[in-house]
Amino acid sequence: MTQAGGPQYPEPTGPVPPQAGMPVPPAAPARSKKPKNPKRRQKIVLTVFLIVVAAILALVWVATRSNGENAQVGNCVTESGENYVKIVDCGDSSATLKVVARVEDKTQTEAQVSACTAYPDADQVFWEGKEGETGVVLCLAKTGK
Repeated sequence: MTQAGGPQYPEPTGPVPPQAGMPVPPAAPARSKKPKNPKRRQKIVLTVFLIVVAAILALVWVATRSNGENAQVGNCVTESGENYVKIVDCGDSSATLKVVARVEDKTQTEAQVSACTAYPDADQVFWEGKEGETGVVLCLAKTGK
């Protein structure tokens, strides 16, 4: 660029160097390509996996804790289907039966014939197990509700 009557300077072709007293802009940080830490990723995946497994186990426990096979002596139950009882609070109006005895390792036939003969208060028998194997027998008495 030329000006009439003044000194002539060549046009700048590159970046203008900073003038004295002017702040210098910070240099862009150098990008380093650090390899990702595979151990950290494994720990994260393992933690997520363990949380999912714990959640599934908690759900199974919540869903099955009121099953009749978990009933103990003194628990109240209600019939919930033809061959199923469910543990309920004894103050609940649906609590029609109370567990007077729990007998382990009896077959279905033993449950019906003799498992609860030692418990004269027992009005009903509930057997839980796999066909042809032993299971749990609950000797049940009516609650009067």
